[in-house]
Amino acid sequence: MSKMLMFNRKKIIICSIYISFFIAIPIIKNKTRLIEKKTHIHKSQISFLEKNLLEANLEFQYLTSPQILTKKVNENIDTEYNNLTKSQIYLTFEDYVSKKINKALVYDK
Repeated sequence: MSKMLMFNRKKIIICSIYISFFIAIPIIKNKTRLIEKKTHIHKSQISFLEKNLLEANLEFQYLTSPQILTKKVNENIDTEYNNLTKSQIYLTFEDYVSKKINKALVYDK
């Protein structure tokens, strides 16, 4: 009788393992399918953003080239476009204020 009971236990254990696998496998497959869908969505978003970045970078490089800027300024502005001299460029606000005060002092003399 004990051999029969041991044989039945083995069958029950094996059947329970198979049943748990039959339940677990579809759950795992569904979760991986959802993860694959999310990664596909993210990949398509990344490729779309990379394309937009490439176009924006190309547009930026084209629009900021000195020749294009000079041409656009000459087309759209009636007055003559002149470059700034080094004395007209201020690195900080304090530098601007000190140069303005110095110029004012020179003109007062």
